[in-house]
Amino acid sequence: MQFRKWMMVPVFAMGLLISFSPAAFAVDENIPEVNPYSGDKKAIRSGRSWYRNICANCHGGRADGQGERGTGADLRKFKKGFQSYVQIVLDGRKVKGRIQYMPGWRGVIKDKDIYEIGAYLETLAKEGANWK
Repeated sequence: MQFRKWMMVPVFAMGLLISFSPAAFAVDENIPEVNPYSGDKKAIRSGRSWYRNICANCHGGRADGQGERGTGADLRKFKKGFQSYVQIVLDGRKVKGRIQYMPGWRGVIKDKDIYEIGAYLETLAKEGANWK
């Protein structure tokens, strides 16, 4: 049997599939599975303050994605879970086809403050969101 170039297409496609699978985006093992500040009233107040000063420009004052500097993700509908939220805040996120992207805040915002922002965002979550 003679090898043909078109036979490489399935192999290439499988390689792409594997490289973009969820396992390829491993979450830092130091990030807790659940937010340690979830439901903590003091942390929620602090998180609201952090959110308004850092996040609201892009994600909107109500976390609905309608910020002054464009449209960010609607964080009330966030479905990726707490660990993914923290990882995205730390490392940023680019979405194919979008000009805007989430910048990484690693080294700028402390983990504690990111967790507090998450605790605040949990209070705004719509049904079906996954902040836990």
